[in-house]
Amino acid sequence: MSLSDNEFIFTLSILLLLAGAIAAIVFSRKHKAANIISNCFCIGASALGAVSVIRHLLDGGGIKQVFTFTSNIPLIEISLRYDNLSSYFLLILFVLTFAVSIYSIGYISHYYGKRAVGVFNFLYCSFILSMMMVMLAGNLITFFIAWELMSVTSYFLVVFEHEKSENVKAGTVYIIMTHLGAAFIMAALMIMYALTGESMIIGSNGLFADIPEAFKNLCFIFFILGFGTKAGIIPFHIWLPKAHPAASSNISALMSGFMIKTAIYGILRFTLGCFGVSEVWWGTTILVLGIIAAVLGVAYALMEHNIKRLLAYHSIENIGIIFIGLGIGFLALSKGNSFVAGIAIAAALFHTMNHALFKGGLFLGAGSIQYSTNTKDIEQLGGLIKKMPLTAIFMLCFSLAISAIVPFNGFVSEWLTYQSIFAFLSEGSLGMDLIIILSAAALAFAGALAAVCFVKLFGISFLGLPRSESAKAAKEVPVTMLSGMGILAALCLAFGLFPRLVLKVIAAVTSEIAGLSLLENISNSTIPICSGISIGNNRMSMAALLVVIVVLVVAAIIGVRLTGGKGRSRGFGTWDCGFVEINERMQYTATGFSKPIRIVFRLLYRPYRKLTVKGEIPEYFPDKMEYKVGTVSIFEKYIYDVIIRWLQRFSRRVKYTVQTGSIHMYLSYILVTVIALMLYGRLF
Repeated sequence: MSLSDNEFIFTLSILLLLAGAIAAIVFSRKHKAANIISNCFCIGASALGAVSVIRHLLDGGGIKQVFTFTSNIPLIEISLRYDNLSSYFLLILFVLTFAVSIYSIGYISHYYGKRAVGVFNFLYCSFILSMMMVMLAGNLITFFIAWELMSVTSYFLVVFEHEKSENVKAGTVYIIMTHLGAAFIMAALMIMYALTGESMIIGSNGLFADIPEAFKNLCFIFFILGFGTKAGIIPFHIWLPKAHPAASSNISALMSGFMIKTAIYGILRFTLGCFGVSEVWWGTTILVLGIIAAVLGVAYALMEHNIKRLLAYHSIENIGIIFIGLGIGFLALSKGNSFVAGIAIAAALFHTMNHALFKGGLFLGAGSIQYSTNTKDIEQLGGLIKKMPLTAIFMLCFSLAISAIVPFNGFVSEWLTYQSIFAFLSEGSLGMDLIIILSAAALAFAGALAAVCFVKLFGISFLGLPRSESAKAAKEVPVTMLSGMGILAALCLAFGLFPRLVLKVIAAVTSEIAGLSLLENISNSTIPICSGISIGNNRMSMAALLVVIVVLVVAAIIGVRLTGGKGRSRGFGTWDCGFVEINERMQYTATGFSKPIRIVFRLLYRPYRKLTVKGEIPEYFPDKMEYKVGTVSIFEKYIYDVIIRWLQRFSRRVKYTVQTGSIHMYLSYILVTVIALMLYGRLF
């Protein structure tokens, strides 16, 4: 094989990741060496992998076999291969891994001499490999093994700082929820295997098309429950705002940027790729779940003051936006409208890429803030733009991108989602049109709240005066951390200005999984540098718009200079109400900023106030007063807490009924079980 062979390059990237995991263990006693060598292997692997899958997609795609292992045990065969759909998701993983691995060289240095850096980097490489295996799985057995490996390695990374009780609790909730989701996925895979003549192959070639509709519907429900839990879709989201803050920021970037997207891959692979879409209610279900997640995700994010919890809730919001695109696409396919389906699914895939870039960057930025200030609490920050100017610029870019502000990439994918919604309005009945209109309203409302939320995040954290000693002592992070964030920020801008770079790759995916032609429906601008998009009568060119904005700004500056720039200016002190100087206690707080929203939507937030007074006679001589404002999670309080209490009561009753302490009773249990199994084997 030569270096020009895509299969060889791709295999080499896998071997480099394995080498990185091995190097982390070999150099485990030398923390710095383990960190640098392991991450360098990851950087090389992700670069080679990205080159390989890009070439594969641009050269026409198709299925490429990577590795096959057949054992003597029936049905146990490990098959790794990739096609257009898996190549696109692998591209997202490789791009994100490249930036995060560069960032990690500097970020993990705060673990030197304190924690087992070699173990961390071994888990880090294993986590990346497990996510690759999910994308490469060529049969049902391989997919489920890879899925479980991904869940287990991510669990150990979540609880890596295990001395913190909140991390252990977050890890426990995460592993329980992920295995509940895995149980539904396994049930669906078993149904698929049982009804297809013992076929274990995963493909987009209709092997599962002959499954009866009733079982297709059952599998769809199981897949939505299983993959929806991994994606963090509401109401299966409770693990996500707990696990992301517990994990290290580079791991949070991978979990939010890509791991939860494996659920999007699973839905596309097993519903659209294997079954096709024939039922209208499939798309309606996905669309409604997306509307709920988009609105409630950003609403809860606005109330958070822990940066990483805030970003975790925004992951729920963006998964909701992706679900809205998928829902429109599935509805269009069920109605036979390939034009709208192509645009909607392309919008969902584009936003999947975009979210990996700006949300990965935001988590890296949050890690930089924590690295420099040792806090994740927005209320303790302020004035960081003077202390960490480059981090501030990158965080501003990511904030603009996630808020869908021109000229960044978030605007393009949301614009495409809007176009698919408007194009589909004339296709449905009155009831369906109402849902479609509601999805457009939800998308607009979520976008508005997202902008408010990131004004709070950036304004309170980076502007004004420092609110704590740690914020005053902050300094810029190492160059490797800045480089990782800079790469993602540059890609956010590049994919916003030139979206056809991504759409050309997405076209190969939509053509493979659903036979949808994308580029024929999206015409280009007549000016090459503008690289515009035209859908029907609606046209958009971010590059041209940016040029117009720059020209107008320059013209305004020149105009001001020519007409009034030579005037003499005089300075006067403003009236300050008798205060000597403005201090940090006179600034807006994060709590005060979000209070109007909390008041308007108090039915959702269920806000509460708690005043704690301490002292020998606190009623008359208080020594310390603490005032706390918070909100209640209605899903945890009214759903999960109720289920947990019911299970605890049920378990206590069963304990006294089953665990009698009698050996004779236990032997009878075994006898009944053996007889039942024998009868099952005889009858079935």
